[in-house]
Amino acid sequence: MLKKMIKLLRTISFLAACIIINPGSYLMAQGSGEPNEPAPFPAQYATLTSDTARLHFLLKAIADSLDNARLSAVYEWSKKGLAIAERNHIDSMKGIFNYFIAKAFTYKYGKPDSAIIYYKKVLPFFPGRASKYSVFSIREIMERYSELGNKDSSFVYLDSLKDFIDTMPVTSPRRSSLLQNIATVYQWFGMFKTAIRYYNVAINGNRKNDKTHYPSLGMALANLGELYDEAEDDRKAIQYSKEGLGYLANINMPYMLTASNIATYYGNLSEFDSAFIYFKKADSVAREVNDIHQLVVLRSILGGIYLGQKKYDSARVLLESCIVPLQENGDRWSLSKTYISLASLDSTIRNYTGARENLLKALRIATQDKQEVLAVIALQNLALVSARLSNYKEAFDYQNQLTQKKDSLTSEKTKAELADLEVSYETNGKEQTIKLLQQENDIKTLQLKNNRQSGFFYTVAFLMLLLIAVIIFFQRNRRQKIQTEKMRAELQTQILRSQMNPHFIFNCLNSIENFIMQNDKRQASDYLNKFSLLIRSILDSSRNEVVPVSKDMDALKLYVELEQLRFSNKFSYSFYVDPALKNGDYRVPSLLIQPFVENAIVHGLANSEEDDLSLNVTAMLEDDTIKYIIQDNGIGRKKADEYKIKNKPYHNSVGIKITKERIHNFNGRHAQGQINIIDLYDEHNNADGTKVEITLKTI
Repeated sequence: MLKKMIKLLRTISFLAACIIINPGSYLMAQGSGEPNEPAPFPAQYATLTSDTARLHFLLKAIADSLDNARLSAVYEWSKKGLAIAERNHIDSMKGIFNYFIAKAFTYKYGKPDSAIIYYKKVLPFFPGRASKYSVFSIREIMERYSELGNKDSSFVYLDSLKDFIDTMPVTSPRRSSLLQNIATVYQWFGMFKTAIRYYNVAINGNRKNDKTHYPSLGMALANLGELYDEAEDDRKAIQYSKEGLGYLANINMPYMLTASNIATYYGNLSEFDSAFIYFKKADSVAREVNDIHQLVVLRSILGGIYLGQKKYDSARVLLESCIVPLQENGDRWSLSKTYISLASLDSTIRNYTGARENLLKALRIATQDKQEVLAVIALQNLALVSARLSNYKEAFDYQNQLTQKKDSLTSEKTKAELADLEVSYETNGKEQTIKLLQQENDIKTLQLKNNRQSGFFYTVAFLMLLLIAVIIFFQRNRRQKIQTEKMRAELQTQILRSQMNPHFIFNCLNSIENFIMQNDKRQASDYLNKFSLLIRSILDSSRNEVVPVSKDMDALKLYVELEQLRFSNKFSYSFYVDPALKNGDYRVPSLLIQPFVENAIVHGLANSEEDDLSLNVTAMLEDDTIKYIIQDNGIGRKKADEYKIKNKPYHNSVGIKITKERIHNFNGRHAQGQINIIDLYDEHNNADGTKVEITLKTI
């Protein structure tokens, strides 16, 4: 998860809340420090003679400081106000000053654990949930717990906030702001589908308000754009962020951050002219408000744009100029990205030693700060750069670390998707319950309107309406169960696919290791290059449930070439793809038949002592199905089983089992004749290989 981005979202979300309370003002974090910093009191304070006057003066002074982003005095002034309130036993004032102390710990000192303690002290003084300080304290506790990674505690306060939101009007600006806060928490824990739903609800609520709340709408759209960028959908990220930018023209900080984000999204798509346009918008505002840190970040973004435009000298000057300022202000996320950009520049001009040094710096920061996405990028590039430097052992080690990191991320993503599914199921069930209650209420209303009619007509009408309500409920409930089962099946397919990939990659890595151990540099380099192409193809395909047949066959062919190198060209191969499949828009699950091809090579051909060994893979379009044929002239299944019992008696392969499950899930559980395995014999009834026929539905 991109924790750094979500921290930015939370800043923007908080700005939205402040605009709702006091339009035209907003709050931003003010660096770090300790609560013992001296803060002088205004001269007017010394002239006040009563505690009441002092309390009101402090309240106004603190509110003005927050509105104008001056947090240096908030802690000491709040502590002074709290002492006066306690001396005079004014409970409401105690709660308010505890709230301001918590604000100081949150946005000045960056201590979420201390902030939580003071926010919790606020709640007993405002038992009514409708109180502004109660609602905002619950919101802040929810966000601070998520910042600390405490999901369970965060969700306790999130559920409390949702219960309160349900009582608010749909068009309430505060409701829309709180929905955005809830969305950022779901986003923080990787539950993107649920986060998108809450952002959309907040956006729809804001659209129904008047122009005074358009800044809040702009921030909600900008937040949704950030979320889509995390989900690697830069087109939608640009769409929502550009729409949001139109509502933020008069609010400097959110406008600047959103414009710089759009520049980054365009850069991701290699559309550098558009990226430069939005870079200039952000740069103009940053210079106007003299935001030194953001100007450094923007220099890094411009360096990336120049790198994409192949203006390497200009890119290097900008990127290297960002290193020291980013180290000094502690923006380690931007620092990691800058090192990766410099490494990319060095790799482009074949300065692999320099690239390796920058990647190691990026990896060290990403590992220390748990910047998982940047760590994956650094490891992936370190493996390639090490290979370019002929350090194949190091390349192998980085590839192993990359595999472990991706497996961990895949596990976390699966958990988040399951949590998304659970929330979606509960939300839909809750909506159905509300609709059913509304239907029952409508029935009672009809009863009251018709109470003057005859008893017989009254009874019949009531029963008919009740029957209709029951039928509607069961129909909707049935559709919901079907949809949930479909989502579970899709998720199960993703899990099965993620289980297959490590098994397949492990065999390839073993082959690379063998070449390295044999000191066969040419073969190792050739194998590693093809392996990197195959890994890239797999990673590209993993974003989609299905891929084009031609692209899938290209990846499979690349795999066979790797196996051919691994077994010293012991066998030949041929691929045939029906032109109707190649030219048509037909899609299949990625690398679905790869385990059968692997079996043919490893068990059928590798163990054969015969000459002229061959593997033939055919993909044909037959009516409304796709038929694969994998045929080898190896030793056959019976003899292969004997080899397995003799050489690997305890090995239990799950690749074919997983693949059969994937085929069943794709075709439908009740489909027949999906996989047909045929033993082949020559004219003397000797084993002459194996033929596998696989039938898939067309989509």
